[in-house]
Amino acid sequence: MKAGLIGYGSIGKRHVANLLSLGIADITLLRTEGSGNEHNLREIHDPGEFMAMPFDFVVVSNPTTCHYSTIMPLIRSGMNLLVEKPVVFTSREADELESLLGTYAGRGMVAYNMRFHPCIAVIRDIINEGLLGRPLSARLFVGQYLPDWRPGTDYRTGVSALKSLGGGVVLELIHEIDLAIHLFGEPVAPPKSLALKISGLETETEDISEIIYLSERNTLVSVHQDYLSRTYRRTISISGEEALLLCDLKDARVTVTGKDGSVIRELNPPFVRNDMYLSIMTYYTGCLTKGTEPEPSLEESLISLRLALRVKEDNNL
Repeated sequence: MKAGLIGYGSIGKRHVANLLSLGIADITLLRTEGSGNEHNLREIHDPGEFMAMPFDFVVVSNPTTCHYSTIMPLIRSGMNLLVEKPVVFTSREADELESLLGTYAGRGMVAYNMRFHPCIAVIRDIINEGLLGRPLSARLFVGQYLPDWRPGTDYRTGVSALKSLGGGVVLELIHEIDLAIHLFGEPVAPPKSLALKISGLETETEDISEIIYLSERNTLVSVHQDYLSRTYRRTISISGEEALLLCDLKDARVTVTGKDGSVIRELNPPFVRNDMYLSIMTYYTGCLTKGTEPEPSLEESLISLRLALRVKEDNNL
């Protein structure tokens, strides 16, 4: 397979390493800044030349604010696309993308890596099995102190801190919004939310957000996102009619307790962080080989994006 990659930052480099590990070595990079790479891959600096190449698929991992201008010509050409989250940046861009997808001939997917965390498959199986009874409420929490995210870098100049690059917790940590919809369904009414900059961190963007909505499956869902938690925390709790589920995504542990407080199921699936990204690439390239539609598609990804954008608009962000 012939792959193109746009955006050779940290996530782009991860995707390249995973492609190479899968035996996909015919990779061309579009570099608008910098040159030279550790894998001696072909580099092109002219976007027009890159767009004209006969790739089997293109991976888009440049800043969120560049996604729209990057993917629109590729969608018009029918190119297969794997796009980093979120797929675009504004409601106008989402509207125009949705309109264009009606005639899109390629296979597109958004790389929501948390869907490929082993605990998420476990949670879905437990819900579908009925072990919890009907899920009545669910709480998704993600928080980590922003200066600790990327050791050795200045958080003040990174994507997360800058409006111009699409930063802020609502979009940067949109995984939890996507997981909420993936596990419990879409809101039946506009969400309630509060998102703002509350700390002394030197950012231009919101650093904390609370979102609450009633889902189409009649579950009260709340999502917390922050740049402030001094210890990294990523959890899901589900209160069901019959049992309580607690999941620690950091340590990859799922525990279900019954009405008497006893543990009725405990799972600790093997987890290495890069496995999520490798699984995405394995799954997506497999879909291309088999001719099946990948999930989440570009269309499906707009559901969580529109919810996130609604939160930003409601809070004047």
